[in-house]
Amino acid sequence: MSKQIKEAVADAIKSRFFVVLSIVCLLEMLVMIVIALTHARAGLTIKTHCEIIGKAAINCTSSDAPWYYIFNFAVFPAVVFVANLLVSLKLLAVKGRQLALCWLWLTALAGLVIGVLGSAMVVHVI
Repeated sequence: MSKQIKEAVADAIKSRFFVVLSIVCLLEMLVMIVIALTHARAGLTIKTHCEIIGKAAINCTSSDAPWYYIFNFAVFPAVVFVANLLVSLKLLAVKGRQLALCWLWLTALAGLVIGVLGSAMVVHVI
């Protein structure tokens, strides 16, 4: 198993396009982590209970979010990046370079869309 992983990593390093797309995904992840850490605030509250009458929510109770809840917003992009990189390495080993590059392109585009929408939501909410 480790031999297969070493061969996939060696093939990935030989492909410049694979390395460039991996770096793009890495930069997107770092931007998302920076946004999550700089815009997190300790006063974030979670609505724990709301009574719904008709279309209105009344008597909502909320509690402050614990620090690890806020920290998860910064850890999640790193987990997604590592998972996508491992999937692309597995695709490179099993299915070939074209499918692995296609996966990395989709990952980069999805990361870009999620990053733009996420940063827009953070700016408008806070």
